[in-house]
Formats: sequence, C-alpha cells, structure tokens
Amino acid sequence: MDSEGGTVISVPARELADIAVPGSVFDIGLLQGATISPELRIAIELIAMDSGQGGSTVRCVARPEIFTHGPSLSWLMKQLEGVTDHVCLSDGTALKLIPGLRNHVFTYGLQSHCRFLDFKRLTRRAPELLGQFHSQINSFHRVAIDGVAFEPAPWMLSRREIAVSEPVWFHKFYLNPHSVEDSTELMLGWGTLDPPSFAQFTNIRYVPLTDCAVHDAQFQQHLAEIIAKTYFEPSVCLLMRLPAVTTDLIERMRAALAGIRGARSHIPQTRANNIFFASGDIGDDVLLSLAPRLSWWIHHSLDHWRHAMPVYAASADVTVFLDRQWTRVSEAGRKLLTDAFGQAPRFVLTARSRDRDSDPENP
Repeated sequence: MDSEGGTVISVPARELADIAVPGSVFDIGLLQGATISPELRIAIELIAMDSGQGGSTVRCVARPEIFTHGPSLSWLMKQLEGVTDHVCLSDGTALKLIPGLRNHVFTYGLQSHCRFLDFKRLTRRAPELLGQFHSQINSFHRVAIDGVAFEPAPWMLSRREIAVSEPVWFHKFYLNPHSVEDSTELMLGWGTLDPPSFAQFTNIRYVPLTDCAVHDAQFQQHLAEIIAKTYFEPSVCLLMRLPAVTTDLIERMRAALAGIRGARSHIPQTRANNIFFASGDIGDDVLLSLAPRLSWWIHHSLDHWRHAMPVYAASADVTVFLDRQWTRVSEAGRKLLTDAFGQAPRFVLTARSRDRDSDPENP
C-alpha cells in the first residue's frame, strides 16, 4: 500500500463476536489465533506481510464508526500515533472510514451471493463512500458519482508461498435433471476418489465455484455447456470446487447441481469418468503440478488472492467471467488482474439476468 507509517485495520463486527477484545484498539495478533472466517484470515496475513516488509506493525480498531469527530476521534488519534493508513476489511455490508488517515478498502467474502448483493446495493445507494477511499486492495470496484465513473486505485497483494493441500475428496459428476436429491445420493453412494489420477488427461479445467456463481444464470449456462462438451472429450478433465454455501457437503452438492440444472443444455444422464466435484480448495502444490495443463474458469466473485500468483502464472490460461457491473474493465483493473495472475486473462461478460442473480430491491 506504500504506507508512510503504521497501519490499522478494521473488520466487520460479526467477526469479533466470539473474541474477547481488550479495548477499542488492539494488536493484530489477537485475530491471527482467533476463530474468524478463512477469507479474513488470509486477507489479514497479506496485510501483515505487506506492512512487515515496510518495517511497520499492524493494529486493529473495533467499531471505527464511533470515532468520527470531536473528543472520540482525538482520543483514537492519540492511540494510533504514527499510524498513517487504515484498511477497511469489508464483507460487503459496510464501508468504514477513519478521518485523518489514508483509507483503503479490502473486500472479501463476496463469494456469498447475499453479500455480493449487499455490496451492490451499498455502492449504488451511497457511491460517495467508495469515492473517499485512497485505494482498493485486490479488486476493481467502480461507481458512478454525478454521472462520472470513479474507482479507487487498485492495489495488489498476493500470496507468494505455495500452500500445501488440505484433505480434499473428489466425487464423480452425475446430474438427474429431475432431482438434485437423487443426483447427490448417487454421487455420494459411489464413494470418493482421493484424488483421481490426473496423468491420463492432456487438459484440466478448474472451476472454483462460489455461491454467487451458482446464482449467476449466464455463468451457469457457460458451465453447463462445457460439462456437456467434456463428456465427449475423454482426454479432458473438468474439476469443480463445491461452493462454500455451508459446511454440509450434501447441501453444497445440491446448491451446485441446482445452478447447473437451471441452464439449458444436454448433459448426458450418466456418471462421468472425467468430471469431478472437489469438496474444498485444491492446494497450490497440487495445482502447480498440474499447471502446464491447467485452465482456470474464474467467476468475478472468487477471492482470487487466496491462491499464490505463481500457480496462475504457470497455468495454460485464465478466463474471468465478469458481471455487467464491470462491462468495461479499466486499464488499472486489467493491470491488477494481469499482475495477480502473472498473465493476461481472457474476459467473458455474463449478461445481466432478471432471475437468480437479480437484486430483489431493484429488479
């Protein structure tokens, strides 16, 4: 972030619900060992890494919205002596500023359909909030202020180390177009592969599904078509990471299948031997071993910074599916994604629909 001094972060209040916070300002180490969402943990690690390279420490402020002016703000500034930058870690429900500091925003968790819609409503109703941030980290959000497009300067923070795989289970794909329950029962009944043999495939397509992606009808249409095509390409493997809509594997399978079933396609009603659901994130070490044959299909809601940049860079290609909100990706946004992936991605626009991805308050 090119911080001139120290850095303070703020996180959503819900993330602090089970943490005994000692006061309004505390050391970031309290969060590193606490029960917080995986996305927030990685985001904090990236900020700590970036600040550590500059020789500064990172602190956290709870509920920065109460320190807006007068004695409360003066007290906070005394506690944050030497701090020049504030990073608002936002889950899409709020954007918080601290007067007198350079403010940056780092959105995470917009893989959730509800939070993605929350963020769209927020930036539509109060675009001036985003307009007050000095930069945005790992994103390219844009708003219109008085008819003029504006975006905080994009800033990239990425993982450089190769993360070791957590245990992941694979299930062969099957879709009964009349029942996702029957499809799920059959897939689970066939058991798991740990992992499948990838050596037999000349090309591997990886689609890390998100909750937002399964509600995007146009993206699901693209996905259903590639599933149907892959059935007849025995040398090609399609891997789909289940969306993290819940911790329940059955519900995650049903959510993924419901999205695919809603698309118009002719997917063979038989078990696939080269199409798999993955129970969780495939580790960077495994992905890197597949990289020369690996093609990424990334929905715009994915927290792409969860994977190390060298993994993307070594892959055959990266395709990013964009929401209509980002029809025109700015040059700064293109540069951000090119730097994040170590290669220029291909962009595919998913046209706006009035169904599962519609805002119920603005149809």
